Amino acid sequence: MLEAALFGAVAQSALLVGALLVWKFPHLKKPKYVGGLMAFGAGAVISAVTIDLVSVSYDEAGAGPTAIGIGIGCLIYFGIIALLERKGHDTQPAEVIEAEMAAAEAGTEPGAGTAAPAPATHDGEVHGATKQEARNMTIGMVIDGVPESVAIGLTLHTATVGVSAALVGSIFIAAIPEAIGIAAALLAGGMVLGKILLRFAVIVVIGAVFAALGYSVLYGASDATQALIQSIAAGALLVVVINEMIPIAVRSVKQWAGLIGAAGFVFSAGLTWATGG
Repeated sequence: MLEAALFGAVAQSALLVGALLVWKFPHLKKPKYVGGLMAFGAGAVISAVTIDLVSVSYDEAGAGPTAIGIGIGCLIYFGIIALLERKGHDTQPAEVIEAEMAAAEAGTEPGAGTAAPAPATHDGEVHGATKQEARNMTIGMVIDGVPESVAIGLTLHTATVGVSAALVGSIFIAAIPEAIGIAAALLAGGMVLGKILLRFAVIVVIGAVFAALGYSVLYGASDATQALIQSIAAGALLVVVINEMIPIAVRSVKQWAGLIGAAGFVFSAGLTWATGG
């Protein structure tokens, strides 16, 4: 269980790395960098979902439980986001970053017509996030991190440490561009680096807890049950990639997004292959 918690914490620690990077190198706020990293991360997560989650789930329990789990995972994540939007928490991390890029391209203020406008931008750099936006972005990061962390804990049951390490590496790479975009908005909005790191550290702890739960709660469970939960995590991650990561990558680096994403896919798959997964 401690190993699962450690793996979960390492995966989510990319948030801290991203915040420090954008603080040290402000030019990383520019859309071409965020979008390129997002494309690479999207490819890495797709690889992790297919090779480290869905494939393992299929081998353990067959097509039925795997397909059902993916559907449940998609609906759960989609439902949580829809519920938050109804309550006014409609500024999720990817939406904020994409609004920044759209505004930079069009030369207009982002967020027109939304309940919680995204931070204003100039020349592709973020000008600031309000307190409400900061809260909403934090909620979004937690929602993104939970299924990832559960999946990490599950792989320690259903596969090998090597597969878990590959999944951690993929999630880590994918989280860095999100952290850069969000930290840039928070820094520009006047939040000090220490407070940002503290906020991100809480999410790292949450990731460790859910990875431990993903491992310990399912200890001794049947293969079908473990496969179902694992495919639920895969379904949630698919929605994250398609709804949040790919649109940002395509908007930013256009036709290069596919090539960069393919490189991310091979990188993640290579981690699995190299570790004997």
